[in-house]
Amino acid sequence: MEAGKRNITDIFNRMRLLTIPFFQRSYVWDEENWERLLTDFQAVATNKRPYFLGSVILKQQPTGSGANTGDTRIVIDGQQRLTTLLLFFKVLYKTRKKEDFDTTFFDLQGRLMLQHNRNDIEIFEAILTDKLSPQLERKYAQNQVLGAYQYFLKKKKDIAEIDPLDILRNIYFVGIDLGADEDEQQVFDTINSLGVSLSTAELLKNDLFNRQNAELYDSTWQKAFEDSEEDRQYWATPITAGRERRENVDLFMQSFLLTQVKSPDQVRVDALFRSFKDHIAKITDKGQFIAELTDTATVYRNHIDPQVQDKNLSKADSVDRLMVVVFGLNTTTVVPYILYVLRKAPHEEVNQICSLLEGYLIRRVICRETSKNYNRLFGSFIGDQVHTSEQLATRFKAEAETVNRYPSDAELHRSFHDENLTNKQALVVLWLLELSVRNDKKQSTALAGLSHYSLEHLMPKKWRNYWNRLTTEKEIQRDQILKKLGNLSLLASGLNTSISDADWPTKKAGRGEHKGLLEYAQGLETLSTELKFDTWDEVKINERGTRLATQAIGAWPTPF
Repeated sequence: MEAGKRNITDIFNRMRLLTIPFFQRSYVWDEENWERLLTDFQAVATNKRPYFLGSVILKQQPTGSGANTGDTRIVIDGQQRLTTLLLFFKVLYKTRKKEDFDTTFFDLQGRLMLQHNRNDIEIFEAILTDKLSPQLERKYAQNQVLGAYQYFLKKKKDIAEIDPLDILRNIYFVGIDLGADEDEQQVFDTINSLGVSLSTAELLKNDLFNRQNAELYDSTWQKAFEDSEEDRQYWATPITAGRERRENVDLFMQSFLLTQVKSPDQVRVDALFRSFKDHIAKITDKGQFIAELTDTATVYRNHIDPQVQDKNLSKADSVDRLMVVVFGLNTTTVVPYILYVLRKAPHEEVNQICSLLEGYLIRRVICRETSKNYNRLFGSFIGDQVHTSEQLATRFKAEAETVNRYPSDAELHRSFHDENLTNKQALVVLWLLELSVRNDKKQSTALAGLSHYSLEHLMPKKWRNYWNRLTTEKEIQRDQILKKLGNLSLLASGLNTSISDADWPTKKAGRGEHKGLLEYAQGLETLSTELKFDTWDEVKINERGTRLATQAIGAWPTPF
């Protein structure tokens, strides 16, 4: 890697061709960006001082043959700046000699030195080669490349006052030139550590496809990932994975690669593209790899739903129920194994396996067991080809003496009285338990999606305001028990604060225009018994905790 100060003519070297990856996202700068660039250039022309325009990362391409012979470099970072720069100079040189633009931005073979992406190449080259027609202007009326050009044309009078040499001599970039084998993702992400990371999917797409195999791209990648706006939004859905937020498509990419290499040690999340490159280097049939990748993406798209918390489910929706655990509790480390099961398990086994996984994960949440080893555990299931419910039950049983053990009925029962869950954990547990124990044919109201519910403390945290006072020791005990699952409930709508903190009769019935539990907990099987009580205290909380524990043991039975 070589890095240093570069001016415009260093970047646009007439012996070199720069190419934006053919399937890169479109140019997106808008008027705010164009106005700032013009203002900065006017200042440079006035004060004649050096001005840094940001970083440009170029990656050397292997020397080809024929028309591709020579120094060709991929623009890894800098597409927006370089595009805008050429459009600005096109207008600037319109006020002077056209030939000056050609000698600055065309190579010795007469080619425009910046080849654009698939979406923008036609309008970009038409503008810069003086072939813009009314038909193209209509076709690309919403295109930002044309928008930038039209903006600079409107500012032509101001631009005409700028001496091109002042810009060529004083505009600098932080230029980074990568060798053909260097990891562009690591460099890009390091430089942009405070911004948006470069998507592994974008890098992989441009590594697998180019201008010569665009038809293959259309029939595979585009069909799987970019066929409609709905598809694009799905793959761009933000996902929380551990402490990181990334796009759904990158979670898929990680999951797919794990199903291929079958070893978590070979899939580094912080260098996912490099892990892909290492794997692809061992593959002889890239066409088959692309087909399997895109076929698996379709399976993922049909079953893995990051928005599942908004959906109404039935107790039989085993895959979606598991997705509530995955995305409701940020347990995305299980997704690679789920994807493996969806691809490899017999259809009749998928529901049973998902139910087993739900029971395992929920029991461990209730018992406050660690999730730190899940990546290695579920990765081992893929490596050992565990794709039947019997095999999975056997593996869980084998973990009985390890940190990954399947909690017993006794542990589960005890945890309902001993453990404090986070609000999100409690909400997911109670929602899934409600879904499991209710009889939809007999219930007067349907259970809405998880996102429609809030968590309520039946005995409020601020119980001292309206509930009976106790001795100091009893108060400490009460403060602890009110955090247990026996004192927590789903509610279809959050109670008004004046009702939430009120005494039990008021909290049930409500007051004035503010409704109480009888209204917002209507139809909830996990609270139906308690709504009949005239009082609510520690004894009732323990009794409800025992009832919920018994229901949980039935909802998530041990598989052995």
